Amino acid sequence: MNKHKLYWILQVGGWLFYTLVQIFGFIVFEGKAVHAFQIIFWFIEGGIFLLASHIFRNIIVNRGWLVLHMPRLIPRIIASVLALGFLVYAARILVSYLFKIYNPSMIFDPSKVIALSITFALILFVWAVLYFIYHYFEKYNLSLQHEAAINEIELNNLKSQLNPHFIFNALNSIRALVDENPMKSKNAITQLSNILRNSLISDKKRLTKFEDELNTVKDYLSLESIRFEERLVTKFEIHPDSYEFLVPPLMLQTLVENGIKHGISRLKEGGIIYLKTTISDSQLKVQIRNSGQLNEGSEDIQVDDKPGLGLKNTRKRLKLLYGEEAYLKIFNETDNIVVTELVIPKE
Repeated sequence: MNKHKLYWILQVGGWLFYTLVQIFGFIVFEGKAVHAFQIIFWFIEGGIFLLASHIFRNIIVNRGWLVLHMPRLIPRIIASVLALGFLVYAARILVSYLFKIYNPSMIFDPSKVIALSITFALILFVWAVLYFIYHYFEKYNLSLQHEAAINEIELNNLKSQLNPHFIFNALNSIRALVDENPMKSKNAITQLSNILRNSLISDKKRLTKFEDELNTVKDYLSLESIRFEERLVTKFEIHPDSYEFLVPPLMLQTLVENGIKHGISRLKEGGIIYLKTTISDSQLKVQIRNSGQLNEGSEDIQVDDKPGLGLKNTRKRLKLLYGEEAYLKIFNETDNIVVTELVIPKE
């Protein structure tokens, strides 16, 4: 079920249950007949709690409290529920005035104000505990799904990230440079070492800094430039805010590698790899343009001559990490330019 829809079902259902408990409790413990205006009053009170808890939920989400540790979270929760408790009490005063059951001497009695406000705060505190428990188990469940999926696709994913052909070609290129340009070969060995290190640790990290991923792409392209020489032209256009994002490790390198392997390497004259990022509505959009042509009617990139494997694995990782908030697509922009577009939200 859609999370947004589930949230409102639980919200409305939970506060409706609270209202019915109020009515039932009055009948059982007071032993009096319930007037229509009292029932309406309790339903309005349930609506007040619904609104207060929804406001509280927005505060929790927008201020990033879901990722705070207990020492920092608890004081914020306590202060918030106390404030909301007094607001709920104030809202009930307004409702009682409208229903002409307004009794100033009772409503503004300090002991009653404090006692009821704290009671309402405790109710909202229980709501907050349930809300955080739900998110804890949801996060734990997603973590388990992610680990299971990583085990399932690890071998294929590593092939798409760093295939043996690339390592073989890179080593041969470096070997040719050793006598011709020792300093350049030394830099190339460092770049290859960086890529191998990132590949080894990629399965231990769900996300990595965009800057680190971009450096991996640049190292990879520098090594490929040794092999392709003037046949490979690279260009970067990076939005400054891109560095505030986290991205799946080696995902960009995978997509760039596919652009070279299935685009530029098949062109006698070579071509261009152009990586551009833009920011819109708290989303990072990465566009990788490469020379070449996508097969007619196909949206799949290929890995080791297996159609669609790289794209399938990449989409699966995006689904696990971001749900429906991220996507990947590939298409022909012109007759000789293929665009791979990746969009991910800000974590």
